Amino acid sequence: MPGILLDTHALYWLVTGAETLTDGALIAIGECQSAGTLYVSPITAWELSLAAQKPAHRDPPRLGSPIATWFRAAVRVTSAKIVPIQQKIATAAAEVPVAKGHKDPGDCFLIATARVRGIPLVSRDLILRDMADHGYIDVIVC
Repeated sequence: MPGILLDTHALYWLVTGAETLTDGALIAIGECQSAGTLYVSPITAWELSLAAQKPAHRDPPRLGSPIATWFRAAVRVTSAKIVPIQQKIATAAAEVPVAKGHKDPGDCFLIATARVRGIPLVSRDLILRDMADHGYIDVIVC
């Protein structure tokens, strides 16, 4: 497998156990960890920081430490590699709202990263799964 990219919630759940991931996602993650092809985007740190600031009734992630510390530890414990956001990914992210009408900035960067790298995105997000159903990206449901 050329690799997989973890969506923000997939990384959080993998590290914290707050939700159970599907067997298929866990197998793909394990294979990619062994192969050194498990990827995360730095946009995930930004998304987690924003989510952690949401009101308590929205069940925000509980990081227990500053985002930089949490993210660095999560990358280490999962043996993931960070995919830098370079010009090609940034311009591809700018194309997502035009092509698909999806305007969530974090998702746009994750979608673009998966498309540019040619790898599936591990996600439970229904909008991303719909994009996969229409061939725009590949998704491994977690």
